[in-house]
Amino acid sequence: MLKDKNLLVLSHTYNSFIKDPVEVMAKDFNKIYVLVRLHPLAELGNIIPIPFFRSRAKYSKKYSVDLTNKPNNVEIFTVPFFYLPFKNLYLKAGKRHAKKAIEVIEKNNLKFDIIHAHFAWSSGYAGVKVKEKYNKPLVVTGHGYDIYKLPLRSERFKREIVKVFNSADQVLTVSEENNKHLKSMGVNNVKVFPNGYAPTLFYFKEQKPCREDLGLPMYKKIIITIGNLEPYKGYEYLVKALDIVRKKNPNIFCLHIGAGSLEGQIKRMVSERGLEEYISFLGRIPHSELVDYFGASDFFVSSSLSEGNPTVMFESLGCGKPFIGTKVGGVPEIISSQEYGLLCNSADEEALAENILKALEKGWNTGKILSYAKEFSWENICKNIEEVYKDLL
Repeated sequence: MLKDKNLLVLSHTYNSFIKDPVEVMAKDFNKIYVLVRLHPLAELGNIIPIPFFRSRAKYSKKYSVDLTNKPNNVEIFTVPFFYLPFKNLYLKAGKRHAKKAIEVIEKNNLKFDIIHAHFAWSSGYAGVKVKEKYNKPLVVTGHGYDIYKLPLRSERFKREIVKVFNSADQVLTVSEENNKHLKSMGVNNVKVFPNGYAPTLFYFKEQKPCREDLGLPMYKKIIITIGNLEPYKGYEYLVKALDIVRKKNPNIFCLHIGAGSLEGQIKRMVSERGLEEYISFLGRIPHSELVDYFGASDFFVSSSLSEGNPTVMFESLGCGKPFIGTKVGGVPEIISSQEYGLLCNSADEEALAENILKALEKGWNTGKILSYAKEFSWENICKNIEEVYKDLL
């Protein structure tokens, strides 16, 4: 039914949790057009070493558009426009995004049968305007930030976001916890499908050769953490937790992958506590290369203060690695057994340290983790998403 249909995707990026499911679904569509929002100032983050600009680099084309192994029937178009991300000023991004998206559609004569927008703001707002202009069904996925954070900026922001969700023909979200928040805001047309992972990118690899290839120590317990160095990731609590852990078990080494506005602050914390030999900051690493770091590690740790349903959790499980993290968003819905990981409350370095120490001693059943992870492959998740499309066409 979808083989002769074209899908239009509106998103803030084309990588990870957008790229992977799009490319899984590509075989079932005639064409998929992806319109990626870009802020021209973000490009300066790659060349100006000032913290504000560096923190915006993650939104530049270099990091937000990954064309690796892109199927021929998936076409990517950038939608560049200026906006200010602060407080209610970000409300103006909606109209600008919609205007530019429609310009791209018209300029390239894009023909599509259904629209899928990721994040209510600003892609969701643009999706509503595209729906109104072209009279096509719209699906909007709320991932987390647009559900928990943006509506709290002001009543006006909340009204606009609720209006976007309620203008969609179908709302999707990635956890039951998200769904509860949506219902509390008056959004009811919601289906819950978790995020997933691509088994072609994330799979079990033997630890020893991975460590040899990456030049990592063989005798250490290696912890991996991946995420932006931003306030909501709670990395100050992970640093404090590692300080506690190393005093009880100094045979640890933590690898951090990512960057962000708090990079200087977090590195100073590490230095002040004399943790330089226990934590290594690797910066951004291509998504396709992460499997080697998972393979080299013993387990993954997250210190997040808020999440929707982090794809890195599924990627960790897909590599056979337990997830040690916090009870935020949809995480407890997935880490439902201590066979798959250990969870504690957020913003609690002592509890996080305790779980890391337990994880260092626990005998994890890799086969059980890998078997559990299979249900969250993007192939399985996308079957459910495609059923939604079929119901709307």
